[in-house]
Amino acid sequence: MVVRWTKIAEERLKNIFDYYLDVAGHKVAIKIVTKIVDSSDSLGIMPFMAPIDNDLIEGKEVYRSMTINRMFKIVYFVDEISECVVIFTIWDCRRNPLWLKKDVHNS
Repeated sequence: MVVRWTKIAEERLKNIFDYYLDVAGHKVAIKIVTKIVDSSDSLGIMPFMAPIDNDLIEGKEVYRSMTINRMFKIVYFVDEISECVVIFTIWDCRRNPLWLKKDVHNS
């Protein structure tokens, strides 16, 4: 399956890079972003590998989330009609999970 990123997900990934570039340096920022992108690539091969996110069940899509380094979640859904995995957002697990619900339900 093809892996597609929404604008929201791309912006979040850029924000993560910019933050870690500022606080930890270029090498750390690249390492974190590369880990997230590489993990998302594996979803193209095994799109149902991550569990359904129970916090997001009320949405119109069946969202799944894969945790990366206990700090970030790749929140995505599988569009079986167009045979693609859609990365909805990258979520910082240290944030309030209610904000993630609002992001999903406002999309």
